[in-house]
Amino acid sequence: MKNYRVISLLLLLLCSFPLFSDGDDVLQAQLFTLHGRVLASDTRDPLPNASVTVGNLNVSSVTNQDGYFTLRVPASARNSRLIIRYLGYENMEIPVVTLIDKPNNHIVLTPSPIELGPLEVVSGDGSELMREALNRIPQNYSTDPNMMVAFYRESIKKNANYISLVETVLDVYKSSYRSYENDQAKIYIGRKATDITPRDTILMKFQGGISTALMLDVAKNPEIVFGERGDEYSFNIERMININNKPHYEINFQPRNGIKDILFRGKVYLDAGSLAIVRIEFNMNVEGRKDASNIFIRRKPAKMRVDVEEARYIADFIENNGKWFFNYSSTEVRFRVRWTNRFFGLFATNYTIGSEMAITDRYQESVNKFPRDERIRSTDVIAEKVEHFQDPDFWGEYNVIEPGIEITNAIKRLSGKLMRRAE
Repeated sequence: MKNYRVISLLLLLLCSFPLFSDGDDVLQAQLFTLHGRVLASDTRDPLPNASVTVGNLNVSSVTNQDGYFTLRVPASARNSRLIIRYLGYENMEIPVVTLIDKPNNHIVLTPSPIELGPLEVVSGDGSELMREALNRIPQNYSTDPNMMVAFYRESIKKNANYISLVETVLDVYKSSYRSYENDQAKIYIGRKATDITPRDTILMKFQGGISTALMLDVAKNPEIVFGERGDEYSFNIERMININNKPHYEINFQPRNGIKDILFRGKVYLDAGSLAIVRIEFNMNVEGRKDASNIFIRRKPAKMRVDVEEARYIADFIENNGKWFFNYSSTEVRFRVRWTNRFFGLFATNYTIGSEMAITDRYQESVNKFPRDERIRSTDVIAEKVEHFQDPDFWGEYNVIEPGIEITNAIKRLSGKLMRRAE
């Protein structure tokens, strides 16, 4: 696989090892907490990963899988407007003051179809559009480095149950889109919950999750998905779609016929005016590939067999003053583990490794790289760098992605076990 080196930089690195059981009050007073749930008017379904931003500020978050969000904003934003954005729907702007102290706000977005003139054609080969989009990256994205605050969550599920949850707030040094410098991150605060018992046979250590989340900025690192020029892919314009009340191209891509390497397939959304990459959703072609496990597994026992069933990714960007910035990314990898020396290898355990990163604040003052000993490395296991869940008011003034019902229950269950063991 000629792209193996590049692909391995992007993806999760897992290690298999035997298991052993073993605000500041003043600042809080200056903040308002906004709650809400974003729904679609046509289906009444929740809209996950909708962008939630305070106008004129760089404070933002995204909705969780159930459409819920919580956003902490300074008192100075009381007279601002909250902007909700979702792919294919009209933007919704709501006065911040109307959401304060109301925990059950339902925000309903209306579908926004694109109306085309009779001579406009939006189908066919999209190769030239993609090449031009890649060429325009230096003018569409920030040429200056900036600082970001990010919320990051990663999880490991064994069958239907979470066995590990990690949450952190990060400081991020975001290098210029014209620079070959890597982005840097350091943990400001974090916590974890795990359920490790002697009955578990292996622990999948999630290595490089934060580095992976930052590398998913495909405008900064387009070669990770498309290689040098995208020559190994075919691109097809599917339709026009509304994002942020503006028309965008939806372009499908997949490996060209005859290519045997493990590559990607998915959709990329381009702003019709600037051709900026606004969003990308893609899967790695791992289905039915026995060699796919070599990409994800760093070490494993000889009797363990791993089949990768799915690997999917999302990266999303937001515009500010004519420039685009990395805003959100997520990763999910599903695989099955069998032991050939147990019950003839007939029984398998399913694992799901997931992560998501949301940029919750961005600023251009005091833009400095971090000391080398404070930076997160691609080999770091974040679960080994943070403490266990304890204080329910842990996050204080920081914006986070609201936990889904499933994750909330898992946190309670895992944290409860930790407390019982400590007693």
